[in-house]
Amino acid sequence: MPSTPSDQGRIAHAALQIVDLPLGAARGGSGATQLQLVIVRLTDTDGASGTGYTYALGPGMAATAALIEELHLPAVAGMPLAEWDRTRYRMQEATHRLGTGITRLATSAIDIAIWDLRATRRGLPLYQLLGAHRDEVPVYGSGRATHAMSTEELVAGSRSYVDEGYPAVKLRVGVRPPAEDVARVAAVREALGDGVGIMVDANERLDLATAVWMAPRLADLGILWFEEPVPTRHIEAYRTLASRQAPPLAVGEHVLDASGFTAFTTSAPIWMPDAPLAGGVSEFLRIDALAEAHGTSVTPHFLPELHVHLVAAGRATTWLEHFPLLDDLLVETLEIRNGRAAPPDRPGHGLRWDEDRLSAHRVRRVELSA
Repeated sequence: MPSTPSDQGRIAHAALQIVDLPLGAARGGSGATQLQLVIVRLTDTDGASGTGYTYALGPGMAATAALIEELHLPAVAGMPLAEWDRTRYRMQEATHRLGTGITRLATSAIDIAIWDLRATRRGLPLYQLLGAHRDEVPVYGSGRATHAMSTEELVAGSRSYVDEGYPAVKLRVGVRPPAEDVARVAAVREALGDGVGIMVDANERLDLATAVWMAPRLADLGILWFEEPVPTRHIEAYRTLASRQAPPLAVGEHVLDASGFTAFTTSAPIWMPDAPLAGGVSEFLRIDALAEAHGTSVTPHFLPELHVHLVAAGRATTWLEHFPLLDDLLVETLEIRNGRAAPPDRPGHGLRWDEDRLSAHRVRRVELSA
């Protein structure tokens, strides 16, 4: 990205904290009961600050924080904001033998903080700094469907979204027997009617044979997309499934950089990157550009409070996913009206962390001054 006058500050202080939050009841298709975050705050010589974060649905953030402490914080301490892109690539080169995963998570947290700081210095919401293509985005409901629910509860959760104005909902399959899962989806379709969109997520739980059996039955129910039916690493399985009768395939929450999506340009037309895992705002922009070039669409995974900016700024972006993951750690959550959301009209990404809640669940804190 070309630098602007707002990029002329230097990072004077960098800090990170690890937060470990029990979720209580299992959430979503992953069944997660624990959320760990690394939150990074960067402050410049003018006193402006930006925050970024990465996360795990379970343990692992201590390793990510260790890499940030060893490599990333020293690299950005004293760094002019205009040099972030160069620094980011240097850190990738320094850790390329470690692969993706933790290295991408670590870079994501710093990158999001940098972009928050850049937008804050300009006095602009992040989506406007990135070049807003729209002022509000459509949202589908994803947080009220779990494998543990009865069919009646699943219908009720889906109906509650529709009653609030959401135009589409996501359901989960892959834990119950395949025929039972299809019957549950059919029950929701019957209850909601044909005018409501339904997405189905298997969370990588199926084998190819089961996915091939299930896909045409979901297609008959008018499913908008079939998300991660098999593990993402099984690239040939996606190509096989795409050649059969199936809803459009969606993939991406486990793809951690733009190059990883090139394997799915002909098999999965819906890409679902997660900015705090896949390299931050910078890498999300590259994924969006790649998707536009190949005629695929982008709908990010989770985290609507951050991703609303990226959907509003993207060219290939479509939907925003409502899933209440960070709610317990924020002072306010994204306002959704009649199934649409607008980015917060304040500088930066606009996330307002509840400092008391963060402090109550903080495991570790590290600070470094230039």
